Amino acid sequence: MVRTATVGLLVVLIASLAAIGQGGIELADLHLIGWEDVPGASPEATGAVAGAILMAWHATHGYPLLLPDLNGDGRVDREDTIQLAEQFLGPMGAHRDPILDPSLVNVLASYVADRYPEHFEMLIYDPSFPEEWRDVMGRSFHSGVIPGIELIVRDEPDHGDYVGHLEEGRPGIVGMGEEPEPNVYAVSRSARFEETGAGWPVDLANTSRDAFGRGDILDTWLRQGAPRWRFDVLGGIPFETLIVLVPTREAEGDPGDPGDPGDPGDTGDPGDPGDPGDPGDPGDPGDPGDPGDPGDPGEPDPVLLPNLWVTDMTGCWTWSNDTREHVIATVTGVIHNGGQAAASGVVASITAGNVSTMITVGSIPAGGQRTVSATIDVGSYDTTNWPVPTSITADPYDQITEADETNNTTDSAFPQSSECH
Repeated sequence: MVRTATVGLLVVLIASLAAIGQGGIELADLHLIGWEDVPGASPEATGAVAGAILMAWHATHGYPLLLPDLNGDGRVDREDTIQLAEQFLGPMGAHRDPILDPSLVNVLASYVADRYPEHFEMLIYDPSFPEEWRDVMGRSFHSGVIPGIELIVRDEPDHGDYVGHLEEGRPGIVGMGEEPEPNVYAVSRSARFEETGAGWPVDLANTSRDAFGRGDILDTWLRQGAPRWRFDVLGGIPFETLIVLVPTREAEGDPGDPGDPGDPGDTGDPGDPGDPGDPGDPGDPGDPGDPGDPGDPGEPDPVLLPNLWVTDMTGCWTWSNDTREHVIATVTGVIHNGGQAAASGVVASITAGNVSTMITVGSIPAGGQRTVSATIDVGSYDTTNWPVPTSITADPYDQITEADETNNTTDSAFPQSSECH
């Protein structure tokens, strides 16, 4: 991979790093949200929230496609981060179960690779991750398992890893938990460099005010334990994993690039170019009056756009696997791109009854298609209205410019007799 760092990006990062006196480091401008801020979220959603905070950080530090203006208010801020966390809930399975490390990595790595292919590597500090990936995802793990991004597994995380990435201006998703229980996720935010009797002082972006009983910032300590380092919360919870995005290429169009043109100072010898008195003949080039018909050249460059629509919708239901007797719907459809250009960063909204979920689809080439599916808890069987209305909308927030913006939604319904088999 090409590894570069632009002056512009470094300036932005340095401006974002605040020293804590003379003895620490802090990423002061993380977007601070908890699962309690996200519509439809539950305590199981901390991974989706931490992922959105991480995307927001990198979006505001050189990679804007990672968090667009989702609510269309003309700025990218905390409200967009909340909306992105909501979009992550469905793909990560947070509507039903706690988020597991492989599901978190799969969704975030795919999301990044779709928007900036070959621009990042993801470091996963958890040597057991390949086995977890195989168990959860049903396929073998390797560093290129998700095209467009390299996944690198490291040893167990420790205080040095936590601090080292902060010093480089890189927050990380911190997974905390006692095996075999699922992790609670937060985001690294600050560290002090002087150890105290309680451990090394750190704080994190708190994604669960419910779990930790604190505000947006979780102040705590890291101390060495056996076999893992532990955070001094909830009686001493193991530092189970650390997930860090590391840029390996600058995003095209970063303002920093123009720094190179500064070299033209060499051309300062333009004493010679002074001879360009000859070029004064350019009166001839005046003939370019013909090219002045540039209207013609404009025509050979029509704007090629994608065009998304949905077909082949199906729906069925089954009982919830508990005593609540809820209707669990499965809605499936095919998103087509019938346009003349690829559609990147496609998301879809899938609805059953009055419940919607967002899924990340990724890129769809011109003429291509992707099958999408979601499992949705519609609610109690006794209050369900039959047939259950369903819909799938491609690009629900109109983030993709298309040849036709009016054909992105397909509606359907499934009857009471349509049980899943």
